[in-house]
Amino acid sequence: IYANMNRKILTLCLGALLLFSCDNTKKTSKLYDVEGKGGSVAYRVKYISTDSTDLKPAIDSLVKVVDLSISSYNPESIVSKINQGIETTKVNDHFKNAFATAQKVWKESGGFYDPTIGVLVKAWGFGKEPIQPISKLPTEQQIDSLKKYVGFEKVHISNDDYVKKQSPAIQLDLTSVLRGYTVDVISDFLKSKGIENFYVKVDSEGIVFGRDIVNNTPWKVEAEDPYELNNDYKEVILNLNNESISTDENYRRVWIDGNGKRFVHIINPFTGHPMTGEMLSATVIAKTAVESDAYSTMFMIIGLEKSKEFLAKHPELKALLVYSDHNNEVKTYKTQNIEPLIVSIAQN
Repeated sequence: IYANMNRKILTLCLGALLLFSCDNTKKTSKLYDVEGKGGSVAYRVKYISTDSTDLKPAIDSLVKVVDLSISSYNPESIVSKINQGIETTKVNDHFKNAFATAQKVWKESGGFYDPTIGVLVKAWGFGKEPIQPISKLPTEQQIDSLKKYVGFEKVHISNDDYVKKQSPAIQLDLTSVLRGYTVDVISDFLKSKGIENFYVKVDSEGIVFGRDIVNNTPWKVEAEDPYELNNDYKEVILNLNNESISTDENYRRVWIDGNGKRFVHIINPFTGHPMTGEMLSATVIAKTAVESDAYSTMFMIIGLEKSKEFLAKHPELKALLVYSDHNNEVKTYKTQNIEPLIVSIAQN
């Protein structure tokens, strides 16, 4: 009898010890908020993890690698070296991935979205950060002479990973996918670490996975909905899950000449001039940030009606387009599939 009692007591003690041990080793999920910058790209990442390992050094390193691959603002980047005519420059996977997306959207846009507009971007004063007004506008003759170096069909990547250009004067500009692609790279890194709930933001590009399980709320994403060409705008709050968002606009990256005329950073490759159409901003939601980034730029260039036609053929995309009508009144076009995601519109 005593032996059986001793066994029961021992079993209970071991059970209690195991229970205490399990409780003691159980990890708590925490919300981490990381900010940093790599080259020309600043980022912010919110993620939830039970692992307290500092991920900032690794994310910083990834962002720098992407910047060194496709940033036109970094003189040491692969794209800058290619533009400088350094023929020994081989491209890496980051460059090839960004190039492939840009090529896809270029074809879909009928050539309006064109990453070979580098010579025109520089001619209009948008080749460096911060943007500075140019003292003398390019003439039509100068623009025509530069347009012969524009056309994505004039560039390809060889089988041995070198970029081949029809002319050394052709200048690649992958800025329109730089930030979106950076978002995707950070997202893939977080997933590789087993992190399932996060929000990555690089400028106006972002991606959301899962939800904020610490506060038991969806991740809330802001998209600007401008109503005037200054800092007076409305902010659209969206609930996203496993989706990417990008906004391109013509009211921030601009310069104004002595007569008050505005010049925007988005260049029409066919006219060679900065865009002057009705589009004020384009917010696009897609599965990857590099796609939403490229499509938001494309919509700004092709205009409202062509954008609506394209969106009708691509129901996988969601969009919020802000434009100025013929009475110079600001209007908004939303695809039906974006409406359920809108939480609120707050006036700033």
